[in-house]
Amino acid sequence: MRIWIYGLLCVAPLLVSGCGHKLGYRHFAGPILPAADRVDAEQYVVHDDHSIDFVKGRLEVSLLPMTVEMLNRQLAGHSSRPEGFHEANPYTTPTNPFTYGDWKPGWEEEQPTRFTVFLLKVKNYAYPKVWLDPYSIEITVPNGRRYQAFTRLALDEYFSTYALGYAGNTFLPFRERRDVLLRTMYPEDEMVFSGQEREGFIAFAPLASDVEELDLRIEGMVLRFDYRNQPVEQIDIAYPFTREVYLAKHRRAEGP
Repeated sequence: MRIWIYGLLCVAPLLVSGCGHKLGYRHFAGPILPAADRVDAEQYVVHDDHSIDFVKGRLEVSLLPMTVEMLNRQLAGHSSRPEGFHEANPYTTPTNPFTYGDWKPGWEEEQPTRFTVFLLKVKNYAYPKVWLDPYSIEITVPNGRRYQAFTRLALDEYFSTYALGYAGNTFLPFRERRDVLLRTMYPEDEMVFSGQEREGFIAFAPLASDVEELDLRIEGMVLRFDYRNQPVEQIDIAYPFTREVYLAKHRRAEGP
């Protein structure tokens, strides 16, 4: 009996250390950055703000990964609760649809990620008109997992579960989020004519904690149309990105 107990005590630490998880440690992920080693310098330009431009003549299609802090700054009027209240007014909660605003769980030091968001920009100074479907854009990762861009309707359905009511003050946060989405998401039906520029957000589900490399793919962007307005020239564009994922007790300080 003593030999069996002694053997168990010796094996137990090995089992615990071999389980692949350290007690008190959590998954963290750094910001999404361009994968410079996978960027074709002849077709892409990487900028200091971490955006990637696809360049074809005088056509530019750019993607910029957005952090929670960047989204809260750009939509500052929708990202914070008013100060001076003992308890927050439930009708003035943050209505930024892409983040949780300034809210964070009481045990955390930062806001959680609600969606994976990119800013998409198209500058057309090369073709009579171009068009892309933002809802056909997807993120692919090496293990085969795919993340499809959310449509406005899908986000409407997502936020409908948060609506306290469908009339009066209880409906205001839902309506305000819908208005922000309408103003800020990349337009789905608009052509970009010669000399014009378009921009807007595209949103995906949060990336899994193990995702380190990802490609964002624009499928079937139309560059030329025939006399019936049917596509005759299309291209697919892939943007390589990466991020650091790690286990730690606390998030590492980001560089300047």
